[in-house]
Amino acid sequence: MNIPVYIINLDRSKERFNKVAQSAEAAGLDYHRIPAVDGSKINFQNMPEIDVKRFQRCHGKNILPGEAGCYLSHLQALSVIANGQSPYAVIVEDDVGFNQDFNKLIEKLSEVDGWDVIKFANHRNRIFRKMMDITDEVSIGRYLHGPLGSSAAYMVTREGAKKLLDKLTPMRLPYDVALERGWSGYKAFSTNKNIVKFFHIDHSTIVEGRKSYHKMQLPKWKRIGTLFFRISDYIRRIIYGLQPSGLKLQDRVKK
Repeated sequence: MNIPVYIINLDRSKERFNKVAQSAEAAGLDYHRIPAVDGSKINFQNMPEIDVKRFQRCHGKNILPGEAGCYLSHLQALSVIANGQSPYAVIVEDDVGFNQDFNKLIEKLSEVDGWDVIKFANHRNRIFRKMMDITDEVSIGRYLHGPLGSSAAYMVTREGAKKLLDKLTPMRLPYDVALERGWSGYKAFSTNKNIVKFFHIDHSTIVEGRKSYHKMQLPKWKRIGTLFFRISDYIRRIIYGLQPSGLKLQDRVKK
């Protein structure tokens, strides 16, 4: 099966695309570029795809232009997959590289039923509950502690892309936080370790740095609702992670 890989990349970031494209070619992947949305060039305050007030309540800060651009870029990629012909696809951002066995791994994942999205990279990996072995080294399951961080690489089914578009629109949280919230209505899993490598790139073209992030935080008294939301979400994460996975090999593979 030829599983397409969609690379999200800003028009001005040609060097980044060339680097990830070279890695994709070396791994024998069928890759395609998705032009990213430049958050600095759009007025996202009144866009139907973005709920600014809900974002403030849930996340306790104002939206960075890069966060809005990142979110809309991933929605575009999901839309391409949801309206395409391939039953499976991979979405990556333009700061990752691929190992030589990446193609074999995603082919093995396409032989498993019971999932909508599988994350391939996390910034935090704590309290993993294994649910199925894919290879001798790679398993899929769920983390009981989070948020995990990163939307750099993940695999979706076509039906999963449709579910994500429905459940993640409009934007209420940063995309990496929203993506892993399978308890909101889709079957989300993660690999037990990062199966893509991150390129060491000094400046992120998607989300601004930590200083800009802190400047966007709301006053503490306006973040009380955020605290309750995060506590509730953490509890829901644990409950979701302890549920039966529903994963199973397809009948043709069993035979």
